Amino acid sequence: MLLGWLLVACAQGVWANTPKDELCVTAVFSAYNYISFAGTPPKPLWHSRCRNALKVTSIYAASEVYCSEQARAQGLAELADQCREFGHEELLSRDEVAENLTEDAIRNMRRVDYLELSRADPVDVPVLLSATYYDLMFNTLDSWEYVSWAHHAFGYLGYAYWGIILSLGMISRLCIWAFHRRRSPKERSLESNVYPFVGTLEKLPLAGTCLHWIQTHIMIPAPLATRKCILGFTFSTRAEALIVLGFWVLSIVLSVIGYRTFPDNIYWPDIPSQLLRYSADRTGIMSFANFPLIWLFGGRNNIFMWATGWSFASFNIFHRHVARVVTLQAVVHSVLYIVMYIQANTLWKGLSKAYVLWGILGTAVMVLLLITSLDRIRIATYELFLIAHVVLSVLTLVGCFYHTIIFEGHEYWQYLWPSTIIWVADRFLRIVRLCYCNLHVSISNKRLVKSSATRMVYDKAADVVRMEITPATPLLQPSPGQYYFLYQPFRLTGWESHPFTIGAWHYEAGEMTSLAPALTQNLNNTQDVSHVPLLAGGSNDTEYQHNWAKDATKDTKSMELKMIFWVRPYDGWTRELRQQCLRSPNLTTNTTVLLEGPYGDTFPLWRYESVLIIVGGTGIASAVPYIQDHLRRSDEGDENPENEKTRVRDIELVWTTKQAAFIHDVSRRELKPALARNDFSASFYATRDSTACEDLNNCGYEVQGGRPHLQSLIMSRACDASSADSSLAILVCGPSGMADEARAATHLAMRQGHRSIKFVEESFTW
Repeated sequence: MLLGWLLVACAQGVWANTPKDELCVTAVFSAYNYISFAGTPPKPLWHSRCRNALKVTSIYAASEVYCSEQARAQGLAELADQCREFGHEELLSRDEVAENLTEDAIRNMRRVDYLELSRADPVDVPVLLSATYYDLMFNTLDSWEYVSWAHHAFGYLGYAYWGIILSLGMISRLCIWAFHRRRSPKERSLESNVYPFVGTLEKLPLAGTCLHWIQTHIMIPAPLATRKCILGFTFSTRAEALIVLGFWVLSIVLSVIGYRTFPDNIYWPDIPSQLLRYSADRTGIMSFANFPLIWLFGGRNNIFMWATGWSFASFNIFHRHVARVVTLQAVVHSVLYIVMYIQANTLWKGLSKAYVLWGILGTAVMVLLLITSLDRIRIATYELFLIAHVVLSVLTLVGCFYHTIIFEGHEYWQYLWPSTIIWVADRFLRIVRLCYCNLHVSISNKRLVKSSATRMVYDKAADVVRMEITPATPLLQPSPGQYYFLYQPFRLTGWESHPFTIGAWHYEAGEMTSLAPALTQNLNNTQDVSHVPLLAGGSNDTEYQHNWAKDATKDTKSMELKMIFWVRPYDGWTRELRQQCLRSPNLTTNTTVLLEGPYGDTFPLWRYESVLIIVGGTGIASAVPYIQDHLRRSDEGDENPENEKTRVRDIELVWTTKQAAFIHDVSRRELKPALARNDFSASFYATRDSTACEDLNNCGYEVQGGRPHLQSLIMSRACDASSADSSLAILVCGPSGMADEARAATHLAMRQGHRSIKFVEESFTW
């Protein structure tokens, strides 16, 4: 509340220093609207105001009494412009009525108070406003002008709030980049602290303590240390919860304070009526002001994700809560106006107006958008959610455009057009990414236009669809931490897209390698092919295991990139992928899947001495690229100057999944080179099937039943890192329960004084 009052005090201070000269003449001719003059029908307002000699004379006289010369010149010039623009009339000049504007004539004019004269009885002489009447009219207009200004100013404060939050993120990212950039490769390889610049700061006791406190109590823990769900709202970190809470508090406070009211206001005589009207307008305008933030934070091509380094999941949380605030403000705005219609006995008359109906439609659609975006509905019917989200969002914008079409100059469209532009730009960039990944035009090739190719195979034992995509463009360079949106265009709902983290990639020469083993062609129908390797076995399989490790030293220009995604079939599209494979005798099918991306950033795990990776199920897709990247960076033959040498001395993988078959499949291919190294160790857990490796001589690892005790594991690694005075990075990707347990354990370790720990959570749900 203190912040809100400070903002209001600043706003009132700014308004108090604003010149009021332009209101003087406006208050004068507005006051005469409540007085009828003979000679002009009451209906044509502008003709009476501009051409009725009695009224114009009264306006000139009152302006000379109550307005300074500068204010009078400015105000009368504006009145003349309004007469020409709105009334298509020329304002009577002072010379035309000068005989009634002498000092004696003005001094002898009758002075009238507010509502002293009945509008049903026109006066036939010029009259002068009383000082009380003028002050009352001026205060009414001044109050309205201030509150109208405050509506928009408080809406802009939301931009200032997010501007500060995003600026802090950008400054932090810039400092990290700049500090690391100016260090030589040798200095980088010797730097061993959590952040490139934090290592220096931690040498200072006060700076190190402050940084450790921020990480321990704000950046790492869940909102309530043991819970990530507050009042039904889910947050990953306390920092996210505090940012969202700050925006909620700011929005609520600014919606209920900062109104200038006084008794006997000409427009709304009693204070409750003033508060009702002002708050109805405030919530509506602030709702509109927040519109661009919704589309900005919800877009895939949000530039602030790159500028701050924050994840799409974080911005998605911001997007949802801004949308909730906007919807609540729109509902309050609509309800308050309905209350005003009821009090004035004009409900049906108000509801018969088109712009009112459009506003009600916009509010109703926003409420429906909020309902269909709830976690349970979104997860249960993701495809329906996607369609509804797009259609209802468009309806919301259309409803808001038509709701405010009646205002002169379409002043409220200043909030709607940026939202539309952001949405269109994001869609356009999605199309650009789709074309970039999936279409390649080359005159030198036999095929003028090359498109992406996809094969996928379903492993029954692992219950996973392995998808291998060969993108059309040769320029795509995957990195750890990246994800892509996948489309299957030749479906009834081919416009739908689903995000998947890239699990692995390698380069091959020639045609695409078969995803189904050649041996399966000779198998009879009774054999279970689910345990057969998904790629050809034998020596070819061994050769495949080592190909990707040599990629960094090969000339990949003549090679084809193969990108691998692991898809766990659930409902909707993922279940349809499994069905497509099951319809094939060898569980393999060729299809068309389009890539949109890449999105996401690579976290520099290679700058830490010790790395612990905890994943669940298909979360292994986030781990394998980092493991392969570690092997590539530790390869002495890697001469790529862009690849900073790894400082990782030991890396441990803890993988929990339902089926042991999935572990066996990935371990004998993507993880096989790592399992043969001394600086890599792995612990595998299968919750449903812990069947040992079929060939124990070639296995080299053990699959345990149940789940690991993450707190003991993380505390042990934290103690080891502290005793060795080394840094520890913990990467987690898996179901929310696993991520929460790992985060709580990391928080506990940091509260016990273990420093140089970095916790990174890759989003598992969307």
